[in-house]
Amino acid sequence: MTSSTSPGTAPLRVRSIPAGHDYVRHAVGAATGPATGPASGAAIGPSTAAAPDASTVPAGIVVIADPVLDPAEPSRWWPHPALEAADRPEVLDGTDLVHVHFGYEHRSPAQVAEFVAAVRSRGLPLVVTVHDLTNPHEADPAAHLDRTGHLVRGADAVVTLTHGAADEIRRRWGVGSQVIPHPRLMPVGITEPYRLRRLEWAGRHTGPHAVRPPERRTVGVMLGSLRAGVAAEGLLPQLADALPAGADLVVMVRSNALAAAHDPGHARHEAALALDTLAERPDVEVRSHELLTDDELCRALAGFDALVLPHRHGTHSGWLELCRDLGLPPVIPDVGYLVEQWGSPAGSYDPSAPTASELRRALATALGGPPVPARMADAEDSAVAAAHSALYRRVRTAVASRRGAGSDHVSPGD
Repeated sequence: MTSSTSPGTAPLRVRSIPAGHDYVRHAVGAATGPATGPASGAAIGPSTAAAPDASTVPAGIVVIADPVLDPAEPSRWWPHPALEAADRPEVLDGTDLVHVHFGYEHRSPAQVAEFVAAVRSRGLPLVVTVHDLTNPHEADPAAHLDRTGHLVRGADAVVTLTHGAADEIRRRWGVGSQVIPHPRLMPVGITEPYRLRRLEWAGRHTGPHAVRPPERRTVGVMLGSLRAGVAAEGLLPQLADALPAGADLVVMVRSNALAAAHDPGHARHEAALALDTLAERPDVEVRSHELLTDDELCRALAGFDALVLPHRHGTHSGWLELCRDLGLPPVIPDVGYLVEQWGSPAGSYDPSAPTASELRRALATALGGPPVPARMADAEDSAVAAAHSALYRRVRTAVASRRGAGSDHVSPGD
């Protein structure tokens, strides 16, 4: 069964996996089409996740809303039913193109291969954005690479965020990628008041015309739920020792994760013990918290003078884009292509063996450098969305042409 629409005439209906992620809403556009296909018996309807401000889907593109998996949590898109297309082909009904971004780590490599085959059997173009070559939340990267390899080799077009990642994709799988930079992560209406507040505070307390002496500065670290890829016991003691005079360290961690990690049998028990020790220092605050709203998260981050990313491994990071949204200088672990993604001078460190001296230099760069350049948020969103729109139409036309010529595969290009 193939799409009933023809290229260039009807709106192109994109099944984005997912549609409701912050990145996708800014990079491709907010979902405007109805959800289609059953979601494991759950109620069907468009996601109620808030669309970003001043962002629209390019003309002629319809991003299909994620199915509502749970009416009590209507914005939750995972696990995405479309990834089950091999067993439930109806989940792709009403779709003209499939674009995979996130959320396939719960599927085995064989299941991902079957998903790719199911999309191809429908004659649907497949676009894949490689955000992570190394999944930041998994201890072993092998399975994620295997899954991603099936997607990349089976895709009609591959997108990634940096040239370094594109080079690695070519080396691993012999496939070219189109590089489309990461847009903002949060809506301007949430982040801009906090960014301006940070600039105002910095102007009052720094520089030759400061109105009063600088107060204590705050370095932040967000540990989230203490997942496997988040450093703590190796990084935080060294970071505390690296603090410059007049600086404090605030470590934020989900309260339920910290409580669980205090069990001696827990995989992150050593991290919990390290946090207990650090909390005894007068210049360190371990701040446990519940799940934060976007506004609460931005308010917390805006109270920092620098944010140290605690990634043990990874490829790109949404945290960097949130730092850019808020004008917050990051200290970046030298993993994957995070330094390239940031694109401006920044302090960095080796997360495999962090030292106080290295972190001290990185903090000096972050705390003593120029303000983070303000981003042209609407222009970035428009440019990134236009790049996706052009890619979708090019791939759809090429697939239709090749299908007419007896081939169902388009070789991904640059």
